[in-house]
Amino acid sequence: MMFEAGRLAAHMMQLTTFTAFGSIPGAETALFSACEDGKRKFITELVEWASAYCDEVPFPMTALPLRRILDRLQEADFTVGDLGEMLRNASERLRDEAGTLKLLRIQLDRVKYYETQQPFGLDVANNFPSVSFDALEACRCFALYRSTACVFHLMRVLEIGLHAFADRFGVASGHTNWHNIIEGIEKAVRNLGIDPTTRPPDWKDQQEFFSQAASHFMIFKDAWRNYTAHERGKFTEDEAETILINVRSFMQKLATQLHE
Repeated sequence: MMFEAGRLAAHMMQLTTFTAFGSIPGAETALFSACEDGKRKFITELVEWASAYCDEVPFPMTALPLRRILDRLQEADFTVGDLGEMLRNASERLRDEAGTLKLLRIQLDRVKYYETQQPFGLDVANNFPSVSFDALEACRCFALYRSTACVFHLMRVLEIGLHAFADRFGVASGHTNWHNIIEGIEKAVRNLGIDPTTRPPDWKDQQEFFSQAASHFMIFKDAWRNYTAHERGKFTEDEAETILINVRSFMQKLATQLHE
């Protein structure tokens, strides 16, 4: 899950501030129930949110004192001093538990790659639903600076597109290397307009489109796919970004004429 450390810390700081700097009127011995309705409601909601969030993360040792606060807020003898002490205890628990986590920082310009749900757009998602997993993983790997892993997932995306391409022209693609599949497609595309009784009215446009697509697949194979499949294939961040942009654009174009 996405850990929103900033939101949790902000709420805990607000709760502590209310107690430490006298935002709640009265001395430590003042009853919490005597505070203004608005302040009591606001503090209660903050504790409820922080408690639920600690359950979700999870921060179980921080959630415990927060739940105890929620229980005690309804007690007639619960004081501002009691609230302050329990909040300080919860803050200490939070500091200790947060210290056990190792967080990865994502640059602001890459957050969109990690959070996107349709990285290649709606047409690709609809026409090639099988690419969803690898397209998402490619973007997340790019966001986390795993450049070679990003390219690996992108090649899997292309493979799904290639199989759909092969199916369109009746070319066998199971347990066959890319080179043979692409050559079979190119042959079928060249023969697209031979038989006047079966060729489509726009066969010339289709021939041009699919011929270019087959050529692109051959380029992808020679430039990236073969290297990704072997140990020597390692890619820099700039290379991964270039490949991501090219594969996304190519799959979007492919989706205008093909589907699984």
